Amino acid sequence: MSATASDELTTLLAVIVLVFAPLLLWWFTLRVRKGVRYAFRRIRAFDALRGVFARAAENGKTVHLALGSSGIADAHTAIVSSGLAMLRHLADQGASLGTSPTVTVADPALLIVAQDTLRRAYEKRGRSASYSSTDVRLIAPDPAAYAIGAQDVVDDEAIAANAMIGHFGQEYLLVGEAGAQRDLPQMVGSDDLDAQPFLVATTDRALLGEEAFAAGAYLTERPEHIASLRLQDILRLAVVVVILGGVLIKTLLG
Repeated sequence: MSATASDELTTLLAVIVLVFAPLLLWWFTLRVRKGVRYAFRRIRAFDALRGVFARAAENGKTVHLALGSSGIADAHTAIVSSGLAMLRHLADQGASLGTSPTVTVADPALLIVAQDTLRRAYEKRGRSASYSSTDVRLIAPDPAAYAIGAQDVVDDEAIAANAMIGHFGQEYLLVGEAGAQRDLPQMVGSDDLDAQPFLVATTDRALLGEEAFAAGAYLTERPEHIASLRLQDILRLAVVVVILGGVLIKTLLG
């Protein structure tokens, strides 16, 4: 296949994806809203999060959630969105028990969004008077400074579990190791490949690779999140088929 033909095929495939992906997303969302359930494999970190607040509340403690060192509108928006989905889940748990997660952020804009997410959880439970904006803490925009500040929070005896999902580089080890030394349950995920070995070293509930982007589908169970995850599975399968088909054509036709 010539270079020109290859470029044309690539362009055609890109157009097909751009046209049909939104339609598939709409279709899957509609089906979920009608009650269709899609089966996804179990992920240990998300399973642990479902009851983490109840276990913490039994001892009069709370959960720390670190949303990473990035902002709300930069190259790491996708992982921040997953972190906010996790916050919605933890906030709903906490508000039902009359407590709140302790949230740390590094970006002023993310601070506002996280505070609003927490406030909405209290309003949903009819406990607006119990909401405190100081439960979300702005640490510092510098990754190392943010990690040191989050480490201090994890070292607090009032913290019974540590959840971290966001953009973490090698500075993650400061916070993750603090939780490991206290033997805290830790549910962690990052979009930085350099941090992946540290995640695995500090907990057996690490979200690896694309797992970190599935928080919305697994925790909030919103139709649009479930539909998005289903669409990703379909597109991934399509890519595999295209690659195998290309290899087969290249082999047969030279």
